[in-house]
Amino acid sequence: MPKVATSFKETAPDRLQIGLLSALLALAALPLLFYMRAPVAVFIGLLLLLRVAVLLRPALAPGRWPLVALALLGVGVVLGAYRELAGQDAGTALLLTMMVLKTLEVRGMRDLRVSLLLFGFLLVVAFLFNQSPLFAAYLAALLLGSFALLADLSAVRANPASDSRHQATGPAAGQAGGREGRKSGGQVWLRRLWRERLRVAGRRALVLSAQAVPLAALLFLLFPRLDAPLWSLGLERDRAKTGVSDSLELGNFSELVRSGEVAFHAYFDQPLPVEPSQLYWRGPVLWQTDGRGWEPGPQELMTGLAADIEPLGDRLDYAIVMEPTEQRWIFALDLPLAAPADARLTRDARLVSKEPLQELKRFELRSALSYRSLALSDAERELALEVPQRVITPRMQLLVGEWQEQGGGPGAVVARALTHFNREPFHYTLRPPPLGANPVDDFLFETRAGYCEHYASSFALLMRLAGIPSRLVVGYLGAERNPLGGHYLIRQSDAHAWAEVWLADSGWTRVDPTAAVAPERIDNDAELADLGDSAPLRFRVTRDSALGQMAHSLRLLADAANANWNNWVVNFSSTRQQRLLEALGLEHLGAYGLVLGLASGGAVLMLALHALLARRRWPADPIERSFARLSRRLERVGLPRTPGEGPRDYLARVAAARPDLAEALGVWLRLYLPLRFGGAENGQARAALILRERRLVIRRRSHS
Repeated sequence: MPKVATSFKETAPDRLQIGLLSALLALAALPLLFYMRAPVAVFIGLLLLLRVAVLLRPALAPGRWPLVALALLGVGVVLGAYRELAGQDAGTALLLTMMVLKTLEVRGMRDLRVSLLLFGFLLVVAFLFNQSPLFAAYLAALLLGSFALLADLSAVRANPASDSRHQATGPAAGQAGGREGRKSGGQVWLRRLWRERLRVAGRRALVLSAQAVPLAALLFLLFPRLDAPLWSLGLERDRAKTGVSDSLELGNFSELVRSGEVAFHAYFDQPLPVEPSQLYWRGPVLWQTDGRGWEPGPQELMTGLAADIEPLGDRLDYAIVMEPTEQRWIFALDLPLAAPADARLTRDARLVSKEPLQELKRFELRSALSYRSLALSDAERELALEVPQRVITPRMQLLVGEWQEQGGGPGAVVARALTHFNREPFHYTLRPPPLGANPVDDFLFETRAGYCEHYASSFALLMRLAGIPSRLVVGYLGAERNPLGGHYLIRQSDAHAWAEVWLADSGWTRVDPTAAVAPERIDNDAELADLGDSAPLRFRVTRDSALGQMAHSLRLLADAANANWNNWVVNFSSTRQQRLLEALGLEHLGAYGLVLGLASGGAVLMLALHALLARRRWPADPIERSFARLSRRLERVGLPRTPGEGPRDYLARVAAARPDLAEALGVWLRLYLPLRFGGAENGQARAALILRERRLVIRRRSHS
């Protein structure tokens, strides 16, 4: 028996499908390029431009060996920029480079489908760089676009050559009829394209996505979760938002206080015992100074917090959600009493995370707003009294001496220092004049203008000169309540520095010398107009005009949406999952219960979806719908229509079986056939057809 030669040639994708894939890839790549190093971003951008050029002029498509050369060059560019090919940044750059190159060698439908599957993976990777709700919506739109393209690829067309005819219509008409012909032909082709392909594919993608949403939501809520989100599992990140650092140089708070970025959100389950403007959020504690800058104390001295804190009053339980900072400190209300599981509490009452905060993270905290320290070691006292002799001037010594001569002890000296800042012509401004070689002396006696770090630094030095142990604390002051989300918003513009002094009767005591400045000497810098909220030396958003009120409301709305997204989606960890189960009364379910609930819930959803898809659907055309309803009614009385049976034969068989229906069915059929098969567009005949079908009385015969 002779062999029969068989061959299969895969259908090649058309230019529209390749163009849509290229557009989706370009839209997904655009935000990622901002996270990549310049050589890689430029190389990928050039590849995308080449992809566009090939779409416009297919003759420019590179062959096999040029593509191999471009692939090797792409690997070299990524390796040169990151010194590696693995990891979040380098791996994403390599993946995106190879995906763009893949679009240049698409030859068949299989290549296109593989590219779309990789495109879905790329969207998941993109979420590792940005988890904001707007970016998530953007990625969801791109995912829906990829579904529409997959639907278009899988669509069964009656005439596969129709697309090529559509593509030829525009250019051919243009060449024959000139510019007007091209314009007219192109418009016709675009309308056909939208009506016959894109709209249908988009509708199918929406329907399929809507069917998958309930199951995806169930998986999100009940699938046993890790203690941290996938994007917080230690993947390296060298990007961070601006924020407070663990050192202080006179002048480095200026840019930070001008920033309107969010530092963190705070959530309270109980009413605040103080005004939000009086909330001090404690961060790094600084002990050592050279007169211009401050640094933390020796790490060996700050290991572990001794039991020397006595809370006065009620404890305050709350949670904060911190933005990524690439630092380890956690901001807590002054003074934190305990550390969360993944952090530690140091001897000077700092909360320090075990790992740098590379991603958005939630912490459950407890603090005492009123407290007393009960001990001060000799090493701490010595460190808190160190004075850089080179910055101490005779007039500084004279000033402190005058305070001491008046008597009253350390507490009285502190009060006189604050009175000095209030009565003397000190000004609060973010634009202080430049300071000389001895910045503290220049500030105290010459310029007398600065912001929180100037006041806190000079005050702490004066206290040490008076023999009173002192240190600096860097953090934030104040909070703005967002009524739309019920949480509190702390911005970078709330960054603040204050001092702590050791007093025998109260231990470490917070002193904010910046708040002592007379209100009339506060420079309401225009750059702060939209940043801070009410607090000592903080500025309210101007809401005098309707436009200002609207802008503020929109900012609060955006913040509430972002905070809820972070709280319930990005930070939906195992703890949050357990709390949700408690709210639903299902806290008794363990890990096995979650799996059981997931399986049973998934089964119910799939059965409901099957029932929805299996139900009878009426045709969209009213004439066909009328025949379908009539057939359904006849089926209920025992006269079903057989497969392939036309309306004339079917109704003739029904009339033979039921002579009582023959006349009515005959009238209906005479109306139906011209409307359905004759192409007649008669509104009155259509209305009469539907009316007769609805009024037709069909009863089941009695067999008694």
